[in-house]
Amino acid sequence: VFKKYNKQNLFKITTSDICERFKLALFLLLILFLNRFQGEMTSSMVNDYCLMCGIVFAAELISDWIKHSFITKFNFIKSTAYFDYALVLSGDVTGIGHEGLSLDYTHAAVKRLGLAQIPLVCVTARYLHEAVRFAIAFKGNGDVDHPFSALVDLMADGSKWKFYIGLLKCMGALVVFKVFLGICIRAVARRNLGGDSRVALKDKALSAKAPKVKDNKETTDTKKKQ
Repeated sequence: VFKKYNKQNLFKITTSDICERFKLALFLLLILFLNRFQGEMTSSMVNDYCLMCGIVFAAELISDWIKHSFITKFNFIKSTAYFDYALVLSGDVTGIGHEGLSLDYTHAAVKRLGLAQIPLVCVTARYLHEAVRFAIAFKGNGDVDHPFSALVDLMADGSKWKFYIGLLKCMGALVVFKVFLGICIRAVARRNLGGDSRVALKDKALSAKAPKVKDNKETTDTKKKQ
């Protein structure tokens, strides 16, 4: 916290905090899902777990707030720098500064945040596999009151095609949710960029070329000769 930071270092810290909060939310959800599949969690236990998740998130927010307060205080960084960071991420989402690329603009935002997607997908798939395995084991032991007994019945009987159809429906629902979420994020990014007067300056800074060092030296030499 007491090291020397500039705006670029603070931006990296901010993006790492964003990824950390996303991973924390994902892991807490997977733990709840796994425990729920084991069939031993009641509604009161679920409420207690949600309360503990809220406490963990609140502690995370407070610790990040204190950390960023110390960094901005001792390095004389204004709070408007965070709005500039939001403009940079909004530009990545909407495609400003990536006009010559045929790649999806969201990949630029993910790359800037440093979010590793494939390891998170592997961990999620592993947790879901364990959850289904626990559900089948508890159903085999005669636990009829299991919350996901209907899902296990679809896998246990001969009509497994119903299970796969339901799985395809869930995947389709997730794809629709992803598309809708992307539209909402892009709308928010366009609103952030459209309502600020510095967007034109940012576009000029992104499109303008940096001056060469050689030209600057030549101008200084000519001034000295004069």
